[in-house]
Amino acid sequence: MIMMTPLSLTLIMVAMSGSTSALDIFYPFGPAAGDTFSNTSDDGSSPLIPLQRSFPYFGRTYQQIYVNHNGHLTFNQSLSTFTPTEFPKNSTRDIIAPFWTDLDNREKGNISYQQYTTGDVLQSATQDINSNFPNVPFTATWVFVATWDRVAYYPNTGTETTFQVVLISDSNLSFVFMNYGVIAQTERKIGYDTIGSTHHGSLRTCYPNNTIDIVNLHNSSNINVQGRWVFATFLRSEGFRCTIDPGVSSPQPDNVIGMRLEVSTTESLSEADIEEQILKPFGDLLKKHGINVTGIRLRRFYKTEL
Repeated sequence: MIMMTPLSLTLIMVAMSGSTSALDIFYPFGPAAGDTFSNTSDDGSSPLIPLQRSFPYFGRTYQQIYVNHNGHLTFNQSLSTFTPTEFPKNSTRDIIAPFWTDLDNREKGNISYQQYTTGDVLQSATQDINSNFPNVPFTATWVFVATWDRVAYYPNTGTETTFQVVLISDSNLSFVFMNYGVIAQTERKIGYDTIGSTHHGSLRTCYPNNTIDIVNLHNSSNINVQGRWVFATFLRSEGFRCTIDPGVSSPQPDNVIGMRLEVSTTESLSEADIEEQILKPFGDLLKKHGINVTGIRLRRFYKTEL
């Protein structure tokens, strides 16, 4: 009897025309993701959140975190400060600030958070890190996601700003993703800082004249994924990096279509085999039927024996 190995492949197909929502780059959030929602309060914060796995951050290891409503994360205590200060600050506080400004969720918007130690989110995080840091062996064991969804600025309740910060770790190495949706114009600070500013980074240094183009954050990146900034935050990392000039006008994003394809084979296929024997012919077939595909990327695959 021949054992067949079905491969369940998740493909990402990129078409040239149209545009895609900035939220496509976001990790799962909201009620569907089982998020915990923070209270509605001006200059408020979540309660102390015990971490299910330790998070190493530039030489210090944390077991707890706070999601502060004004667009930042802190570890030892909450922070209500709404006026952003520039990094390096040389303070006594470690901080991660995806979008530090005066936010108010009392009238509009939600602030929520979730952490993961199993499941698809860990697999996605592992693949995202491996694709951006191919020389760093890494398998995620913990992911923390905090999302500000359509939150208003104080006192302008008519504004809406959406962004997300994702912490990823294997208990030894750590990374931070900052994802941006639609952002209303305001004064803000984006980056991170450590106690004594031994490690720090500010997004403004990646822009001409040190001025962030706020309303186009969803088109900016340092990894060529529009709306996403990625930083290594472990002690031996290179630290803050601007590998792409976000001041250069970006083209409109392509449509990104997720597809799940199941095939059965008697061969033990590597990722390179899958690319050559399955993805390439599949792309050619789509083009033959008039679907203009510029690339197909394998997000993940699973092997199970019948």
